[in-house]
Amino acid sequence: MSPDGIDASGGRDAQVLTLPDGRRLGFAEYGDPDGVPVMSFHGGLSSRLDAAPADVACGELGIRLVAPDRPGIGLSDFQTGRTLLDWPADVVALADALFGVERFGGVGWSAGGPYVAACGYAVPERLTAGAMVASAVPLEISSRSGLSLADRTLLFMSERMPWAASQALRLSIGLPSPTRLERSIARSLVAVDMEAIRRAGPPAESVAFMKESLRGGTRGVIADYRVFGEPWGFALEDVAIPIHVWQGSEDTQCPPEDPLLLAEHLPDAELTIVAGEGHISLLRNQARTILEPFVAVAR
Repeated sequence: MSPDGIDASGGRDAQVLTLPDGRRLGFAEYGDPDGVPVMSFHGGLSSRLDAAPADVACGELGIRLVAPDRPGIGLSDFQTGRTLLDWPADVVALADALFGVERFGGVGWSAGGPYVAACGYAVPERLTAGAMVASAVPLEISSRSGLSLADRTLLFMSERMPWAASQALRLSIGLPSPTRLERSIARSLVAVDMEAIRRAGPPAESVAFMKESLRGGTRGVIADYRVFGEPWGFALEDVAIPIHVWQGSEDTQCPPEDPLLLAEHLPDAELTIVAGEGHISLLRNQARTILEPFVAVAR
């Protein structure tokens, strides 16, 4: 254990910080250890490992990408009754322990997008800029009907029948072998997304980001879905950092109007629709393009 309370015995992809309240926050690091600091917030049914495909691009760009697990997911301890606005305090504690600088960038993929906005609202003085990639949108300005069937089902069960959500997660993600899980998710993904997953390697590696989400059981993922369905606790209009909104033209997991809503309501937003990319492939194939602006803004 290092003096700053970080256990790095698992290497750069399995580290743990002890937070001021005693909880453990798991995280991974990618790219250049001495590079421009950027935080990566993972998607739903995911973990710190979904940032791994950006490792090479971050190394080339000179970015130090730090990807924490949210409470109850991966290596992080559960946090009872957490809300979206509890997250910025964990992020600041991690940044203070690792970076040695006041300001850093934030990128969030899918259900991780709201966590970028939360930091841009609660601690704007600490962030240089944000990127919301294939991001979720506050459900009070969007519609649940546009979500994928899997997301609608898990959201409903997490809110109304958490015991059923737990069983569904174990049966669909926890128990199947990596090969069976890869085949299962292939049925719900467009070709470009499935190709991006398979390029990550054999099934044990390609679906590790999902398997890892259940390392400590199901309640962290269930809480993540509960937070996903709740009001964010702030208006998008009050987010005080520049945010680049990225969306793939072939994304079938997000309602097509969602990126337009983000760009409309965020006060300092830029929207880019990337032709030919899906929900998963967008960050994996376009990591360099998405992350490069963080280097420019740090200069």
